[in-house]
Amino acid sequence: MELGENPRVTVERELKGELGIALDAPVAAPLMVTCTQTVGVTAGHVDVSLWYVVQADRTKELTFDASEFHGVQWFKFDAVPFGRSDPHLGRFIEKLTSIRT
Repeated sequence: MELGENPRVTVERELKGELGIALDAPVAAPLMVTCTQTVGVTAGHVDVSLWYVVQADRTKELTFDASEFHGVQWFKFDAVPFGRSDPHLGRFIEKLTSIRT
């Protein structure tokens, strides 16, 4: 994120740059905010994450930098690999599905 940049602008830029997703609608306020103690190489600090919901066409091919990612794909909620994901992803999906029903 650029200094002084609105996080919503960062979301739009990163989706386009990292996955080739161009949004048709503005990014709304985050659905959730989390704090996570880091582990591994970057251990010793807390990551603060803003969790956004965006509308995207999952039939369009995702483009990504293979030097940054091994692969990318869409998952149905009941097939998300929680053991290999952010520890807060399950809570995010619960919140998301509660507002969609």
